[in-house]
Amino acid sequence: MIATLEGILAQRGSDSVIIDVHGVGYLVTVGNRTLAELPAAGDRIRLYTYTYVREDALGLFGFRSQDELTFFKLLLSVKGIGPKAGLGILSRAELRLLKRAILQDDAALLATVPGIGPKTAARVVLELKGKLKEEMFGEEARVPAAVGGDDPVAQALQVLTGLGYTPAEAKEAVRKASGGNGGGHSVEQLVTVALKGLDR
Repeated sequence: MIATLEGILAQRGSDSVIIDVHGVGYLVTVGNRTLAELPAAGDRIRLYTYTYVREDALGLFGFRSQDELTFFKLLLSVKGIGPKAGLGILSRAELRLLKRAILQDDAALLATVPGIGPKTAARVVLELKGKLKEEMFGEEARVPAAVGGDDPVAQALQVLTGLGYTPAEAKEAVRKASGGNGGGHSVEQLVTVALKGLDR
């Protein structure tokens, strides 16, 4: 399995690039957002890659960050989402906005992706919400020292700022969600209530 590719961007296509790695040209399919972020042909680039293998197909899909690749793999775990649909979803909005939409049960954003209907969008939200929560809150539980000890308020602030809210917005939302003190609330409860307040 090819995990990353680093080389010269030899050629750009409408939905793919060719990366020259020591004389070998790799055709890598990329999303619109990734394509827009890549430099001009002739420049050196590095992509995180996913190797897609099927009976009748073999393809490489490229991403600018490990987080995008991880989210792409999560999308592929949803029934009815293949690599093309996964790239379409990733191309629709910034990763933090997509995660925020899923955590807030907002299937409408995903339903605007070509080829993704309302039912598929709802399935993506349903199947990924729990996995995203586990990824985000599980991480907080494993590294409490990095976010201010066992303080759920500090951990909730980090999750919200990671989703793209400003520190001031996050602080105010968590203050309201905690009733001023945060006592007896888990990180997940604080973030869930804070997101509902921020969504108004």
